[in-house]
Amino acid sequence: MLIHNSKRSQKLKQFQIPLLITATFIASVGIGIFTFTLPLLSLNEMAGGMWLGTAFSGYFLAKLLIAPLSGILSDRNGPKKILLISAGLAALLPLIYLISPSIESLYAIQFALGLCAGAIKTVGMAAVGAQTSGNKLTKRFSALVAGINTAFFLGPLIGGFLYIDRDFIPILTALSLCMMTSFLLFTLCEPSQSCVSRTTPQRKLIENKYTFGSTLLALFGRTIGIGGLIAFYPILIKSNLQLPAVTTGIIFSIPNLATILLLPLAGRFFSKTKREFIICSGLLLSAAGLYFLADCTAISEFIFAGIIIGTGSALSIPGSMALCSELSPQQGKTLGIANLITNLGFIAGPLLAGIIINFSGELTISFKLLALAGAALCLPLLNQALRVKFKRKSVLIVPSIALIFILFIIQTNLTQDFKQPSKQNSDQTLFRYTDIAMGTIVNLTLETPSAKKGEKAARNAIAKMRSLQKDFDHRNKRGSIGRINRAAGLKEISISEEALKLIDHGLKFSEKSNGTFDITVGAITTTQFYYALAPKTIQKRKPLIDYRLVEIDLDKGIVKLPHKGMALDLGGIAKGTIIDSAAKKLIEAGITTALVEAGGDFYGYGNRTWTIGIKNPREEGLLGNISIKNKAVCGSGDYYQFITTDSNRGESRRHHILDPSLMRSSHESIATTAIGPNAETADALATTIFIMGPIAGTRFIKRFYPECSAMWVMPDKSIHKTENFPQVTLTAKTVGPRKNK
Repeated sequence: MLIHNSKRSQKLKQFQIPLLITATFIASVGIGIFTFTLPLLSLNEMAGGMWLGTAFSGYFLAKLLIAPLSGILSDRNGPKKILLISAGLAALLPLIYLISPSIESLYAIQFALGLCAGAIKTVGMAAVGAQTSGNKLTKRFSALVAGINTAFFLGPLIGGFLYIDRDFIPILTALSLCMMTSFLLFTLCEPSQSCVSRTTPQRKLIENKYTFGSTLLALFGRTIGIGGLIAFYPILIKSNLQLPAVTTGIIFSIPNLATILLLPLAGRFFSKTKREFIICSGLLLSAAGLYFLADCTAISEFIFAGIIIGTGSALSIPGSMALCSELSPQQGKTLGIANLITNLGFIAGPLLAGIIINFSGELTISFKLLALAGAALCLPLLNQALRVKFKRKSVLIVPSIALIFILFIIQTNLTQDFKQPSKQNSDQTLFRYTDIAMGTIVNLTLETPSAKKGEKAARNAIAKMRSLQKDFDHRNKRGSIGRINRAAGLKEISISEEALKLIDHGLKFSEKSNGTFDITVGAITTTQFYYALAPKTIQKRKPLIDYRLVEIDLDKGIVKLPHKGMALDLGGIAKGTIIDSAAKKLIEAGITTALVEAGGDFYGYGNRTWTIGIKNPREEGLLGNISIKNKAVCGSGDYYQFITTDSNRGESRRHHILDPSLMRSSHESIATTAIGPNAETADALATTIFIMGPIAGTRFIKRFYPECSAMWVMPDKSIHKTENFPQVTLTAKTVGPRKNK
């Protein structure tokens, strides 16, 4: 009988680690479902940003604080009780919402879930580390991290599916079921009575402390980079590629997918390699990927950089966990402190990136600086690894050379990004403010004697831009345009005064252009990847595209689309309107001279002449510069959203600018630049003349907008301009305006 029990006990012991990893994975799935879906509910409930931000700050703060505390308790009392309490409490948290169904209750659940999540992750890692030694540490930590990363990849997918009817009860049910399952699996586990390892580390105590400190620095460097990446990577993708949300999400997930796929391989092939070297290699690889990411301009480049970052994470994460685990017999304490530092990095990364963006006005600089900081912070660990291996202190020269090289990169490369070629930025009397709105970087350059006054005015202008963007965006179902589209063929909708004016201006522009510019093109363009649809599918919707069908009553403030399937898309004019509104807000605040720039569109007013660069549509860099005063400059091109197709005529682009008369992408030009008295006019004009081409476009401008000017870049890269277009230094062949026919 004793022999039988001994065999059974030994058999159960073999499943302890898989059970721990599986239970942690399932708990992470539940957490991922909840934390992804809560912001969606907050948006639908129109909860304030302060509430949502406070809830998530509380969530991460709870994880940060509980990590070392739960680790120390697991060393003293064992991991099982803490794991059971955390999973059991998390399973009961949805009851709070059932008792008091409010958004505040969900935020309370979010905070409590942070405590549970932080404890489960830290203690789960400590339990795995306490029962593992030697080369198996890296393998098992690779499996654990792969499970957690996979869970947070699956969580949003499952959460989006469960929330399809905008009912939060299925989300809470899924959270409870995941945590109950995790609780049951934890009951089957019989980990060590404490998370204190029975094997004493072979390293010297002082050496261990130095290595542990160096590892924590390296971890902090890695997580500030990842934190900044998570916060601002989608904006970088959208700014450089202008892709739909689905494609942006896929590219955003590539680093995590690469990590998930490569973690098992890293654990298998590098488990016997010196851990410090593997960690440093992974960290430097991730830093290189992040640095390269800042200069990516094509989808293939983003994919490559994402794979590099993910590969570096797959190498460094399990190795760093294994190293922390073996440095001290107190697994819970060391891994708890490591998780504390990791969470600090995730909090500090976005903050640092935001400060850099605000200071420099460039999103790419923040990625480069965070990458270099991460590389620099892993150098002490590299030095320690070299010193231990070669048994001498002279190896300090290697990380020293690396540090000098990093500083050299900052001096020679990053300073180029900070240089401002235009005269306005060299003037010390100007105040520059940078923030994010409309999914892109917004730069405000203000002439003001008081930086405090300038900052207040800039903040109010940015707030106005965000407010209007929500109201004008057809993807926002609670905004004016979104509500009109949802009610198409059903009823009239009362909308905001700003949206009413915008629609009225859009209809007048549509009439002047005889439908070349048509705000009802949303019947096609509100569909994801509409430019990739089959021609027959697009043609079927042509009867729904007719601006003359829109019913608008300016006195009552109502708009109606008479047919189901009709939709408004004001993307060809709304950005300019928002820029004008920001400028108006600045003028109201007493800012008499300023330049407003959002995603490559500009409006400069006041007593200054502003220098503006014109983007090259096919190559990196600029075609040249122009000077404006009290004017707006807006552009349009086929390089924002497109797919390439092969045909008998060779490769062609199907892009997002639709010609309503032909119901296909326009190919009269590849890029246009329009200059007008305000951004709204310039924005609408840039889209319209792109479709018209230079001959009809010049005729249209002379007839309706003689105060405006324009430039076209043709498919053969030649340049056509109106006679009144400002002087510009061009690298392409310049052709004068053709005579009207």
